[in-house]
Amino acid sequence: MPYDPNSGFPNSGFPKKPNDDYINSNSLVTKSPESLNNNQTPPLTQSISSQSASSQSASSQSLGDDWSEVTHDLLNTLPRPWTRGLLYLLVICAGTLLPWSMLSKVDETGSARGRIEPKGKTIRLDAPVSGTVAALKVKEGEIVKAGQILLELESDLVRAELEQLLQRQTGQQNRLAQLDILKNQLMLGLHTQQQQNQAQELEKQVQVEQAKYNLDSLKNIHNLQKEEKFAQINQVKQSIESSQASYKLALIRLSAAQERLPRYKQAFEQGVISQDRFIEAEQLVKENYQSVMQAQSDILQAKSRLKEQQGGYERIIHEAKADIQQAELRLKEQKRSYQSLVQGSKLAMLKIEEQLKNLETEVTTLEAEIAQAKTQIKSLEFQLEQRVLKAPATGTVFHLPIQGAGDVVQPGEVIVEIAPENSSLVLRAQIATTESGSLQVGMPVKMKFDAYPFQNYGVLKGNLNWISPDSKMTETNQGKLESFELEIELEKPYIEARDKQITLTPGQTATAEVIVRQRRVIDFVLDPFKKLQKSGLEL
Repeated sequence: MPYDPNSGFPNSGFPKKPNDDYINSNSLVTKSPESLNNNQTPPLTQSISSQSASSQSASSQSLGDDWSEVTHDLLNTLPRPWTRGLLYLLVICAGTLLPWSMLSKVDETGSARGRIEPKGKTIRLDAPVSGTVAALKVKEGEIVKAGQILLELESDLVRAELEQLLQRQTGQQNRLAQLDILKNQLMLGLHTQQQQNQAQELEKQVQVEQAKYNLDSLKNIHNLQKEEKFAQINQVKQSIESSQASYKLALIRLSAAQERLPRYKQAFEQGVISQDRFIEAEQLVKENYQSVMQAQSDILQAKSRLKEQQGGYERIIHEAKADIQQAELRLKEQKRSYQSLVQGSKLAMLKIEEQLKNLETEVTTLEAEIAQAKTQIKSLEFQLEQRVLKAPATGTVFHLPIQGAGDVVQPGEVIVEIAPENSSLVLRAQIATTESGSLQVGMPVKMKFDAYPFQNYGVLKGNLNWISPDSKMTETNQGKLESFELEIELEKPYIEARDKQITLTPGQTATAEVIVRQRRVIDFVLDPFKKLQKSGLEL
């Protein structure tokens, strides 16, 4: 239907008469005849009845001469048929939509963004050392096996240092083997020297003991000879003393006999005694004289023997002293030789022990260096192991912030998170605080996954399982935003599409619509008027 620009309504298709006049809906001012005779059509503002344009034109022509201009204006302002039809249609729609808007309810939802994560704890792998990524072996969403290599960091410098340490350790071990051989040789030489020293010392000890025995034997012989000579001298002295006693007794007897002999001679001459008696007296004097001479001879002989014995005694003592001195000299010589041998043996032993000590010091130092090298090698090997990140368990890679080779990581930085195998899945999402006022645990949730458009795959239902007790600041494209963290339990871990089940994997992102409440449709229409009324009251 063509549009009438003058009336603002669709053109009904009926022809206009040039003398039709109009009246303003807001006033009853009568227009002049000149304005009624022109071709302008005033705008229509109010519909009163449904009368056809042809009847209006006929009535105007038949009564044009008798009716006043006001009557003509009133007749011309009656609604046309299409306008009355539109009005009826509006009344019918209003009568239908108003009860529907009051009785029908729609879901009011809060939107949250999140991603699929395992319900339990995830395996978080942090960078043990800083470095540059050399190779990234997995991608987000990939299933990995326990022990599978996930990422490798550059390790050229560590490998070069490890190679140098291994070469140095090989040289140190070779040197240690040489020192062990030298040590064994020195130990053998020390043992041989000890045996040789013991044999020489034993031999010298035997010689010393022999010299000492010879000295003791000489002393014993000297003592025996001395005692023997001393006994002989004493015997001679006793013989001299006995001879002297006999000599003295013989002198006494001789003196007595000589004193009696003159008396016996006088008595014999006087005839007092017999001649025999006188001869006996003379014989007694002779015998006593012989006894004196014999005693004197015995004394001389004894003195001669005594002198001889004393000479032999002195000779024996002199010879014994000489022999003892020689034996003592030999003993001293043997002792000096023994001491010299012991000292030489000690010096030889000390020299070997000093060499062994120096060798052991070198061995200890070398062993310490080898131990230090082993520690460094273990440390470098550990660093190499740290630079190769492996999966500790079978699972799915659901968070991989590393883009690829060339990225630089720092110690403690998250490299990958793995969801353990067979772990249940939940959607962890963040909802703005402005939409969290009516959130309660157990509310139904509809999830739309980015990888599976809901127009083709539908939505996945779930329930709100947990709400964080406190909000936190998160970075968004619109800037910093306060939000609560939600945990949404999935009704099922897959999406159905065309009789197929597509299993959801950790790391997939989705939009969660939490059904906060249900509102009537008319409330949405009345909300602007309520806000306007509220703002008017506040003014």
